[in-house]
Amino acid sequence: MAEQDGKLYRLITALMEQSGQLIALACEYLYIHRLNHNSIETLTGSNYSKWKQDLEISLGFLDYDFVLREKPPQEPAADASAETKTKFAKWEKANKMAMLIMQRAMSSSVKGSIPKSKNAQQYYESIAQRFKESEKAVKSSLLNQLIDMKYDGQGCVRAHIMNLIDLGTKLQELDMKIDEDMMSTIS
Repeated sequence: MAEQDGKLYRLITALMEQSGQLIALACEYLYIHRLNHNSIETLTGSNYSKWKQDLEISLGFLDYDFVLREKPPQEPAADASAETKTKFAKWEKANKMAMLIMQRAMSSSVKGSIPKSKNAQQYYESIAQRFKESEKAVKSSLLNQLIDMKYDGQGCVRAHIMNLIDLGTKLQELDMKIDEDMMSTIS
């Protein structure tokens, strides 16, 4: 009986080790998949830079980001090679998934303001064009806040400095260069 238990234990252990690798891969896939779809901040208008960064990271993890950079391939002819058909099918799936992910990560009011498209690259560019102008207004507003912010002698100096750093970081996220000399002059 003890010998059979030992064999059974070794068999179960061996199966667990083999299936453990498969389970680990499945868990990793599910984690990355869940992480990517849920980690994109919903685009509301004022958070375009953060949304864009989250989206690009998510699509990169899922290997769908190439549809934002590459031109769509021509639909293959019936007699095209299997490789050409596979490449087109991969692009078509990635394009569809990228479109769904982008649309899921936008508020309904933003979705309504973007022209419809079946091409993820064109849709992405339409979104960028839409928010390029509002990004200028956000930059201007943040820069004015940064310049106008003065320590009034009331409250904590540390909180004042943290607010300055926060505004500087937001401006840097909008591709505006704020160097240390400027920050020390402003503070």
